[in-house]
Amino acid sequence: MLGVLVWGFGGAGLTGACDSPPELGPPKACPAPPDIPTETSTECSMSMEDACFRYRIQLMGNPSADLELRKKYIGAFGDACYMSEGPTPTFNCFYKTPEEACEAGVLVAELYGAAPYDKSYPACEPIPGTENYYRQVGPDPAIHITISYEPAPRQSPLIEVDGVPTEVSGPYRDLPEPPTVGPGHEFNNCSSGMLAADGTSLLQHRYILEVNRKAHGGEIHSDLAGFKWTCEVYNANCEIVEAECEEPLVLHDRMGKPAPFDPGLFAEVNHVVPRKDQRSCDWGTNSNKNAAVISRALNQWLRNKNPPAEEIQRVNAAKAYTP
Repeated sequence: MLGVLVWGFGGAGLTGACDSPPELGPPKACPAPPDIPTETSTECSMSMEDACFRYRIQLMGNPSADLELRKKYIGAFGDACYMSEGPTPTFNCFYKTPEEACEAGVLVAELYGAAPYDKSYPACEPIPGTENYYRQVGPDPAIHITISYEPAPRQSPLIEVDGVPTEVSGPYRDLPEPPTVGPGHEFNNCSSGMLAADGTSLLQHRYILEVNRKAHGGEIHSDLAGFKWTCEVYNANCEIVEAECEEPLVLHDRMGKPAPFDPGLFAEVNHVVPRKDQRSCDWGTNSNKNAAVISRALNQWLRNKNPPAEEIQRVNAAKAYTP
């Protein structure tokens, strides 16, 4: 990788000067990245919320079945709109705030091809006695749209690759599943159901890392080695610039000694389908099929993004590790 990624501290304190160009990492005069958090063991539990309540807008037509109409809504509203999981998946658009939902809601008729709503009327108003909102869109108050506050169904974990909804089945698919599997669960907090050499319980991410290490003669290898992405690095003047980063093959175990200067080279277990969707609702599970060992730098970049098709293709095509 070119230099060291900036770990989200907004450039604060980046005032040092460098005497020579960086090689494997920025010179000592450049500010060091933040420390890596210590691994902790906590109980693997279900999400604190029984349901993820969000604000749903009223759509026109049947986008659950009409692919072209669905594309129109996604083109206008982006990640707010999605297909739910289940035997009868539905398509809806959910927002975190009523204001966001109201602004999107007045565009629905126009997108559908009906007479556009009048957008000159006041913003949303709460409906007394409920958590719902309405917005008048015509000369009569009865002409309004309703914003419904309700449980947002889990987004389908199938990821579109070349237009085909595809299940993630990564390189750890043949490992026995942990005792508890569910949307939003963390690899770092859940027991693998396996025991370490000293008889203690192995957390799931430690088990996955040990399986990876065993397969590579004592080294931990990235399951996405060669993957390229746009990152931020220090240049010779300690300025933050955009560059192209490439995932290395060999990663470092944060429990090992000595640690690399660049914390982005630590091995982490990534949820290929992220734990949380774009609405911050539970999405990806801690199933071993949904795991990939990658660098902390790449894990940070992928976090809270919809997984790119290249990632799905790579992990699904990877040779399966043996227990």
